[in-house]
Amino acid sequence: MPEAVHDLVTSVTGTFRVVADRSSPGTGRPRIWEVEGPHGCRWFAKQNPGPRLQQREATAYESGWPSLLGPGRAPLMAAHDPTAQALVITAVPGQPVRGQRLAAEQEREVYRQAGQLLARLNTAPVVSPVPEESTVGWEAAVEKMLASARLYATPDDLVMLRELTRDQPAILPAVVSHGDYMPRNWLWDPAEQVLRIIDFERTSIEPSAHRDLPRLHYRLLRGRPDVKAAFYAGLGRTPDAFERHACAAYGALDAMSALRYGLEKRDIDSVDEAHTMLRNLRTDYTQHLTGQRGHRPGASGPRARAGEQHG
Repeated sequence: MPEAVHDLVTSVTGTFRVVADRSSPGTGRPRIWEVEGPHGCRWFAKQNPGPRLQQREATAYESGWPSLLGPGRAPLMAAHDPTAQALVITAVPGQPVRGQRLAAEQEREVYRQAGQLLARLNTAPVVSPVPEESTVGWEAAVEKMLASARLYATPDDLVMLRELTRDQPAILPAVVSHGDYMPRNWLWDPAEQVLRIIDFERTSIEPSAHRDLPRLHYRLLRGRPDVKAAFYAGLGRTPDAFERHACAAYGALDAMSALRYGLEKRDIDSVDEAHTMLRNLRTDYTQHLTGQRGHRPGASGPRARAGEQHG
């Protein structure tokens, strides 16, 4: 543990001992230590790999967004040091959903609560300035994605990705978005039947269709009607045609970003997630082409086509 992080933990707990290093393998990821203070109190010390991630996470906690998920549904921040890019947060019960083998009924409940908690986060008020997502123009973002696709995707996938991003998505309402709303950041204790959310370093103000919904749809929910129904029941709504089009377009950008990152950083998890997104995008796209051959009335124009392919 670096000295600056050690000093930050000491400012909160006084004496402490490191229980375990909980950092995920790979470069560009946060360093995380589980620590125990006096009287057995548990905390987590976290050092983010960059100032932007640190600012996002500290802002999320300072704005109170995690606490709006409900009592005990997310950690609380006890201290942070922008210079050290570190913070100390409380420990919450549960184990990451990723890696747990859950019965079908429990898995549906996990996804129902995941939808419910995301809805609460999306309706959180913006009470202080926050770092928003990049304002890079759509055409520039697409060209960057296609450059990666020319290097790392198949020719057929390149055609698909170009078509999915041909039209810029409609402007959608910006909300508080988690940014990495995946089972690795969901904690579940089967005995309690309560879901908790962690890791807010990518939280920002953007439409859900930019990252949260595309990752859920193309990595987790595609081909899983049971958990998909549970998730949207918890969310309280299903995406409309504009959101479905945006999910496909931004999903294409996200898939290639994850693939390039994973290959360049030798991060197998990112590569696997990217290939899952590409496979599911390809399935939907193929179904759309099959539907087009049937000449469905009313399906004309790229935007209509992109929206309909998820119906």
